[in-house]
Amino acid sequence: MNWKIKSLPILAMLLFIGCSNPEPKRSTPSEYASVKSLAEVEDLTSSGAQWKLIDLRKPEEFKQGHIPGAQNVWRTDITDTTYSYGGMMPSQLHMEQLLSKLGIAPKDTIVIYDYKAECDAARLWWILKFYGHQNTKLLNGGLKAWIDSDGQISHSDTKSSSTDYRFESLPDSSIHATMSFVQSSIGNAEIILLDTRGEQEFDGKLKDGAARGGHINYALNFDWARSVDYDGTMKFLPSDTLKARYAAIGIDGSKPVVTYCHSGVRSAHTLYVLTELLGYRNIKNYDGSWIEWSHIRAE
Repeated sequence: MNWKIKSLPILAMLLFIGCSNPEPKRSTPSEYASVKSLAEVEDLTSSGAQWKLIDLRKPEEFKQGHIPGAQNVWRTDITDTTYSYGGMMPSQLHMEQLLSKLGIAPKDTIVIYDYKAECDAARLWWILKFYGHQNTKLLNGGLKAWIDSDGQISHSDTKSSSTDYRFESLPDSSIHATMSFVQSSIGNAEIILLDTRGEQEFDGKLKDGAARGGHINYALNFDWARSVDYDGTMKFLPSDTLKARYAAIGIDGSKPVVTYCHSGVRSAHTLYVLTELLGYRNIKNYDGSWIEWSHIRAE
């Protein structure tokens, strides 16, 4: 499945959405293990709700139209550029400076969205969870869900006063996997390595900037987009569907799982699904993923 959706101008999105299929069955809050980290469009429009909205799309896409009050962050804003390969998570100081610039405080509730079924948004969610921001949510269905609900579109920049943000806890290593951890997990029948890229990437037919194609030995393959209504609403699938699809490849919450993809983005989305929606524990995201693995192992 090709996960790289080309962002459409707002008018084009509205025309496309008007011809889309009816929304399929979606989970109610009671069906997911938890909805603490999941926001719905109705939540954003509820009276008295206070949110810090982050639009995780390219700046030029953000300028085409966004949810009122949202501030723009792109993947280049949350990447450590000191590595000889790309995609690595930035430092704690970098993230504190970014959040300060956005006018965010530790107690604020952050809602992140994109137009890729929350794939890019999940990367920032995972980084914030790792460093310890306690109130971070993904908007189910992202910008498409907002437009589907006839939500207002803004073209104005959001002004906010800067803060002096500081994370209030230590990084959470329970959701983070290093390259050495992955190396020690290879061949261990008690740990599942899960490659969340598309089949052609897994098979080595596409390498897209990596040093070489292929996958980590013993890894299973599950395209991250199979956990959402990718060609429709872009919302997360019902809990029973998610459980059945993951159980079909042997993931049912009984064993630790290490997710990875090309650069730790799609795998962060899968970690979100497994931990937040299904309630599975002992799930780690390999930050460097295939870019780092192929780069180091090719030397």
